[in-house]
Amino acid sequence: MKNKIITLWIQLRDLFLYIFRHAIIVNGYVDDHTWLGIRHRNWGDDLNYYMMGMLTSRPVVFYHNFRLAKWLHLKNYLCIGTLLDAVNYSNSNTIVWGSGVSGQERDFAHPAKICAVRGYKTRDFLISHGIDCPNVVGDSALLLPLFYQPYINNKEKEYVPKYKLGIIPHVIDQQHPVIEEIRRKRKDVLIIDLAHYGKWTDVIDQICSCDMIASSSLHGLIVSDAYGVPNCWIELTGKISGGHFKYFDYASSVARKLTEPFVLKSIEQLPQIVELCSEWKTPTIDTQAIMDACPFKIRKPIMH
Repeated sequence: MKNKIITLWIQLRDLFLYIFRHAIIVNGYVDDHTWLGIRHRNWGDDLNYYMMGMLTSRPVVFYHNFRLAKWLHLKNYLCIGTLLDAVNYSNSNTIVWGSGVSGQERDFAHPAKICAVRGYKTRDFLISHGIDCPNVVGDSALLLPLFYQPYINNKEKEYVPKYKLGIIPHVIDQQHPVIEEIRRKRKDVLIIDLAHYGKWTDVIDQICSCDMIASSSLHGLIVSDAYGVPNCWIELTGKISGGHFKYFDYASSVARKLTEPFVLKSIEQLPQIVELCSEWKTPTIDTQAIMDACPFKIRKPIMH
C-alpha cells in the first residue's frame, strides 16, 4: 500500500513540476521513488539529477517513473551513463547528450536525435548499427569545473589537498577486503564513498582534497580528469556491468591512453598505485564542443 501511495505521489509531483515549473525530463538510472528527491545509490548516475538541475536551474523528473511522459511520448534526455543501448531507457523520443553504449549486441530503441556521445567507441558502435551520430564526444560530467569549484574558506579561495591518495571504489566494490583493510589501517588514505554521500558536491570536494586518485568507478576517473587531479584506473571485484568497454570509450574522448586496470589485491600495492598516478598526463578536454552540442538551455558557467 505504501508503495502505491508513493507512486501516486510521484505522478502528482512530477506533473506539477513539469507543467508549472518546466521540469526537464531525464532518462537515468536513478532511484526517485521517494517522497522528495532521490535516494543516494551511485553518485555517477545520480549526477543526472544533481548536475542537470544545476546546469538548467530547472527541476528534474525521470522518464522511467513519470507515466504521463510515457503515455504522451514526451521528449526526454539521455545524458550520463551507459544507457544508450539499455533496455527501457533509450526510446524513440530520446535526445542523447553524452551517454554511451555498453558495446553488447542487444536490441535497443533508436533515439530521436544524438547531439553527442560519451566516446568514439560508442560513436563507432552506433554508426555500425546504422544510427547517424555527429562527431562530438565527451561525458557531460567533464563540464563540472565550469559550474562548481571547491575551495577552502580562506582569503585566496584555494583548495589545498589534505590527502596524498584518495581511492574511489565503484559502489559494488565498497566492501572489498582490501578497501576494508585500508579503512582500518591507513588514515592517510581517503576512501570516497559514492553510495552514502551527503551533499552531492561533497564528492567533488573530496576528490579535490587528494593529491592523486585511484578509482574503479568510471566517474571517479572522469571527475578527477576534469579537475586536473592525477589518477589511475584500478580494478577490485572485476564485476562491473559492461566490463571495460565504457572506460576505453571515455578515454577515447579525451585522448587518454588506457591499457588495462591495475588489479588491487593487497594494501602493500599502494606504492604502485602512487607510481601509476605519477604517470598521469593532462587529458585533452573540449568543453566548448560539449556545451555547444547541448540540446537544452544551460546557465552561464562560472568559469570558462
